[in-house]
Amino acid sequence: MQGHVSILSVSPEAAAMIASGGRISTMDGTADEIYAKSLAAGQEKNEKLIGKVLSSGHTSVLEHCYVNLSFENVSVLAEQFLIEFRLASFTVKSRRYVDFSRAGFVSPDFPDDTQKAVFEDTVKSLFGIYDALEAAGVPKEDARFVLPYCFCSNFFCSMNARELVHVMNELAYGRGSRIPELRALGESLFAQCEQQLPFLAVRKPEAYRQSDGFCPRPVQLLTLNAPVTVLAAPQDAEGLICSAYQLARGYVPQPLTESEQTALLKSLLAQPRKRELEQVGYTLLFGGLSLAALTHLTRHRMQALCAPELLKAARYDRYVLPESVRQAGMEAQYRGAFRMAGEAAAQLRAAGVGEDALSYLLLSGQTVPVLTTMNAGELYVFFRLRCCNRAQWEIRDAACAALAALRKTSPLLFSLYGPTCFVSGKCPEGRMTCGRQAEIRKQFSE
Repeated sequence: MQGHVSILSVSPEAAAMIASGGRISTMDGTADEIYAKSLAAGQEKNEKLIGKVLSSGHTSVLEHCYVNLSFENVSVLAEQFLIEFRLASFTVKSRRYVDFSRAGFVSPDFPDDTQKAVFEDTVKSLFGIYDALEAAGVPKEDARFVLPYCFCSNFFCSMNARELVHVMNELAYGRGSRIPELRALGESLFAQCEQQLPFLAVRKPEAYRQSDGFCPRPVQLLTLNAPVTVLAAPQDAEGLICSAYQLARGYVPQPLTESEQTALLKSLLAQPRKRELEQVGYTLLFGGLSLAALTHLTRHRMQALCAPELLKAARYDRYVLPESVRQAGMEAQYRGAFRMAGEAAAQLRAAGVGEDALSYLLLSGQTVPVLTTMNAGELYVFFRLRCCNRAQWEIRDAACAALAALRKTSPLLFSLYGPTCFVSGKCPEGRMTCGRQAEIRKQFSE
């Protein structure tokens, strides 16, 4: 199946808006007057000005234009690559609720039919195991772990034009250029921009060219058993947040007692603007998240996330095993999916197939270590969403393990963190509520 990307819509009068941004810092007149002049200047003059401004390195003017994209039947490998762009917004078809048995898959190019047959027969068998798991009563969110990274994904994506230029170049010339599917998506976006938005078709092959990875000495690949490890944390997070709170209100920071800090932190958490929490950051190492859970973590935009190269870190003998699979009596078939995919990958690798094609045989349930740094403000959002009983069970378990580790590091601050029903006393899930708020609040209080 061949996927594609389409530019669905663009901000009206995009060239005039961007050109206005280029004019306002050096031209007399109000913002409205300058925009009116840009409209009157016409497309050709505006595009010429945009080119001049961009050539001088002032690319921020592109942020005044917004672009909406649709990705149809691209691989989930492409989806994972794209959702890592933090200045873009994504809405993806959920594998927790949607049946993917007929989703189809992307088949990379192979030099001969034998290799292609090994790949496609394996993928079809994996889809068959997915169907069997569902038929045995395994929930979709657990059956999806046997789906390979070639299965088709559909999603919407929106970003400003500056980020679009970055995305196109990463696809065509940067990290994505090694995967033909990703490179083709980049070229398609460039072609559409050349037709619709020529001032955005800014190709930067040299700036984005990839070099081989460098490591000063051979090292053993990372393997971890601990669910979550706190690698870095401030020594006095509560004191720093309280000092920031006092400074923001014009006071000279004063040391506070523990009870005073607790009262201040509770007051801060109840406010819509919690900028003081962003003054402290924490670096967490998740010992093993499935590739499916990695997408849940990646969707939190205000973080510095570092995941390893998947083919080097994702082994076929390391994967999540849902309790629902055991209960359905499908453990042998489930484990067989990973064994079969691993054997097919080994056979194709021995035949000389490159990593660009082997990436499509990774399974969603394989686990990798993931490093991320979040500030306390983003962690507050993360735990409210991911510690909730409505969250997918694996990311919920990981979030609860992270919260437990952080409560040892900064106990006063993180004793106030948890799911929404714990921090606010109210459940936001409506009819989808678990109905166990009292129990949950007691659990997180302890």
